[in-house]
Amino acid sequence: MSRSRELRCLDCGKYGDDVEWRTTPDRTDGKPFPRCEDCFEKRLDKAEETMNRYPVNAPADFDPMYAGERWNDD
Repeated sequence: MSRSRELRCLDCGKYGDDVEWRTTPDRTDGKPFPRCEDCFEKRLDKAEETMNRYPVNAPADFDPMYAGERWNDD
């Protein structure tokens, strides 16, 4: 197969059999990107960090009266 038809890793630029279309759990649109296995593992670690930093639900110690803020717009 020619290089023009092979997938190229978005992060490291590597071509190969382990480059696939992959999506991460922190994306709400489900859009996939071509990544090799190594870069995908790193991206999953970053996704976990992002989801921990910006959770969907309010943490147990969140107090809306503390600063007059709300967790969501509902």
